[in-house]
Amino acid sequence: MTVIEKVSTGGCFGFTQKRTIVGGYAWAWWLVTDVQRISLEVMTLNPMCEYVETAQGVPLTVTGVAQCKIMNEDELLTTACEQFLGKTVKEIKMTVLQTLEGHLRAILGE
Repeated sequence: MTVIEKVSTGGCFGFTQKRTIVGGYAWAWWLVTDVQRISLEVMTLNPMCEYVETAQGVPLTVTGVAQCKIMNEDELLTTACEQFLGKTVKEIKMTVLQTLEGHLRAILGE
């Protein structure tokens, strides 16, 4: 199994220049350079909403399957890093799952 990662390096000794390496490698000074990783693999999530009332007042239980992935475009990758860098895959999945369930409830309630 190949692990695809985004590596963010830089920001040491007051320098703010950061580099993003996707699927490659880079030299990092031990104890000097801050290196953080974020997984770019596909995450399978199972959103579930129980007893959600529709606009007509009918209670529903809905389950689904969602495939989520952090896209590899610079702007989107930067946004994902701002939100998720330093978090575990489990924490990222939980955040995305809660967002999906919220949107699912909103759709069902319309």
